Amino acid sequence: MSNERRRRTQKRRTRRGRFLRLLVLLTLLSVVALISSGAGLYVALAGNLPSLEAQEEFVAPQTTKVYSGGEAPELLAELHGVENREIVPGDRIAPVMRDAVVAVEDERFYEHQGVDLLGIVRALLTDLQKGEIVQGGSTITQQFVKNAYISDEQTIDRKIKEAALAYQLEKRWTKDKILNEYLNTIYFGEGAYGVEAASKEYFGVHAADLVPAQAALLAAIPKAPGRLSPRVNPEDVLQRRDAILNKMFRQGFLTAAELETALTTPLELAPSRRGGEQRLPYWVELVREQLVARYGSNTVLNGGLRVYTSVDPKRQAAAETAVKTLLDREGDPDAALVSLDLRTGEVVAMVGGQNFAEQKFNLATQAKRQPGSSFKPFVLATALEQGMGPGTVYESGPATLAIEGGDDWRVKSSNLGTIPLSEATARSSNGAFARLIMDVGASEVVRTAAKLGIESELQAVPAIALGGLREGVSPMEMAVAYGSIATGGYRLSGSIAFEEEHPLYPITITRVEDAEGRILDTNRLVKNRVMDSRHAFALTEMLKGVIDHGTGRAADIGRPAAGKTGTTQEYRDAWFVGYTPELVTAVWVGHMDAQEEMTDVHGEKVTGGSFPARIWAAYMKAALEGVEPTDFPKPEGVEWQSVEICVDTGLLATQWCPEVRQAEFLEGMLPERRCDVHGPEQLEVPDVVGLDVALAKEKLQDLRYTVEVIERDGKAKAGEVLEQAPAGGTQLLQGETVTLTVASGSRAKVKVPDLSGLSYEDSLAKLEEAGLLGARSDQPSEADAGVVIGQEPEAGAEAAGGATVTVIVSSGPAGQSTSTTGAGVPVPDVVGLQAQKATAKLKQAGFEAVVSPIAVPEGQEVGRVAAQDPGPGNRAPAGSAVRLTVYAQP
Repeated sequence: MSNERRRRTQKRRTRRGRFLRLLVLLTLLSVVALISSGAGLYVALAGNLPSLEAQEEFVAPQTTKVYSGGEAPELLAELHGVENREIVPGDRIAPVMRDAVVAVEDERFYEHQGVDLLGIVRALLTDLQKGEIVQGGSTITQQFVKNAYISDEQTIDRKIKEAALAYQLEKRWTKDKILNEYLNTIYFGEGAYGVEAASKEYFGVHAADLVPAQAALLAAIPKAPGRLSPRVNPEDVLQRRDAILNKMFRQGFLTAAELETALTTPLELAPSRRGGEQRLPYWVELVREQLVARYGSNTVLNGGLRVYTSVDPKRQAAAETAVKTLLDREGDPDAALVSLDLRTGEVVAMVGGQNFAEQKFNLATQAKRQPGSSFKPFVLATALEQGMGPGTVYESGPATLAIEGGDDWRVKSSNLGTIPLSEATARSSNGAFARLIMDVGASEVVRTAAKLGIESELQAVPAIALGGLREGVSPMEMAVAYGSIATGGYRLSGSIAFEEEHPLYPITITRVEDAEGRILDTNRLVKNRVMDSRHAFALTEMLKGVIDHGTGRAADIGRPAAGKTGTTQEYRDAWFVGYTPELVTAVWVGHMDAQEEMTDVHGEKVTGGSFPARIWAAYMKAALEGVEPTDFPKPEGVEWQSVEICVDTGLLATQWCPEVRQAEFLEGMLPERRCDVHGPEQLEVPDVVGLDVALAKEKLQDLRYTVEVIERDGKAKAGEVLEQAPAGGTQLLQGETVTLTVASGSRAKVKVPDLSGLSYEDSLAKLEEAGLLGARSDQPSEADAGVVIGQEPEAGAEAAGGATVTVIVSSGPAGQSTSTTGAGVPVPDVVGLQAQKATAKLKQAGFEAVVSPIAVPEGQEVGRVAAQDPGPGNRAPAGSAVRLTVYAQP
């Protein structure tokens, strides 16, 4: 049965009772006379009645919705005052919902003209019996008028105005429009105004998709929204729902089958949407404050705005996970995190606390805490502006400094000697920074911090160099200020100042639309130059050292990053603020309600390099997943100098520094001094007599000795060390000279003797007599095994003294086992390799290498193996020696 047929059936049924009502009409004549006494009464009231001239433009309050950023924005919260409302047209309200309301609230709705006289009489009689206004009798039209235009007080005057306006409204609007507007305005409990909000709140569906059981339940609520809440009193509301379903059946809106199905439908409620605001409550409160400051509370809470924020759900989840995972025990301190995208200037993640219901104070934006050493970069930025550089050196030890007009400033500090600012930053030397601020001036540091992004009031006192502030700073401020360094000197902010006290706030709201989708504001990125790009890059390079080898090593994420730790006295506040070329993130850890020491958190003292750095690293790894690592871009148009720096001191490296690194500096910013911490040591000179001169020199030079070589004729092989001074075992300071006396060897041409028929041992002796060397190569032949059957060069040829002759030795007939071919381990081929590699290869095969140097011929390379004995492929017992003939300097 269609809804129109149902309405006609309902109208026929209501006509049957008209005869009975005629009997009552006589008693109503006086009432009718009063209401219809002509224009006099209406004119008398007209002066006090609201005008209906603009009723067609009536707009009810609507809920403002807040969304996340990204390509597919997610609903974060709905902002409204008392009323949570979403207006929908009539074609988006299920007909069964309209029928349910008519059935229970105004069954004669389609017959009267705004005022139901029978209903009024019934209500008046009840009121007279009780002596006060207790019963309504109002039609749907009157209820809408009351909700939209008249106060809710129960007075005769109000009811007269209500009736008069309802009568006027019926002349102007259709029944369908009145019913639609009524359904969009009535209160359904749980903060839901209007049928669309109620449908979503209770069932998680749109009003257009309601079924009879759901529609009847919603229609049951407005009579007493508190008492008849299905979440509070499900039994009471189900009883009323069933009564309404039966009314709908009796009035022709439901068939018997539909009634039976609806009555047997269990109550199934969706999760409450009122908790949706708690999804990111700290974000929502921040956005709410900004919106109210710009548009006013009425527009924000009733204007149906559509607000798009900068929050990145993926990175927000990573931030919350990092905090919860690392601070996961009862009694752990609080934490806050703020992260900005350096490409867009948008705040993409923010952790203001862990339980908004218990703590609505936003630790990320409202908390002002002591920054400790994380404030030192602002002192460095000031120093760079004044012409200092990373290599400017300062004493690092404890200091007692005179303060004009006050007591001396006593600074505790580890004594690291005289160190450059780069190393003072990496090691967070209080002594060096205390001396530095006395040179650059506290007032200048205040000015620098303010332009970079610190908005809190700062006092120009030297203690700020170590983070000793009267008021403190927020994580949001620190993230913004460090971001000004990370971008190469640009402070990032939005084009819209939502709050006058924060004219350069980063972007948290990207776009605002009205209820019709018209754009009210678009917040664009603004970049203001606040620091020279050269100085910003130099400062970033110094802050890299904090993570690379300083106090922030726990923040190493395997990609270019810079940052600074901060720890206050008594371990009450701990910070790590750092950045990559893509993101800047500030992390604070401490107790919100008290200056409580953090000396035993998971068994350790909390410093900036502990939990804050770990939280920062955990978040940044997740937030940058899938982002290709890049380094910080160098400023263009400037000269750079590359030098070796001592890793331990940060000064220019000397030959005595045990570990050095290559570093680039802007022209004029080189370290001022060479490392004076590392120097030569007194060591024992090794004994190198009998070694080849090349190996002897390498051994001595590895110990930082200077080697001088003197040649002398002798019977030894060319290049063999004959003597050394001082002798092996002598104590000698590194850098001193060790003199080696080396056999020169003969370079005269000699004839190669005939070795045919000799044994290999005899051939070696004959070659030695001639001033030559031999290298064995076995080949199968019919000759007896072990007999020389050939040579290279051939007999009678001329060769340089000390040259190697390849001696070809018979291994016996093919297939015959001999001591050199049938047993042992195959000797690897090492001819042509450098001696060091050849030795390693032989050792790997199970052999020892014995080196015999020969003078290097023209065109050959010093250190290469010229020959080997036994030759490649021969077998020899494991552990036996293989003689290598190696080219050496004469």
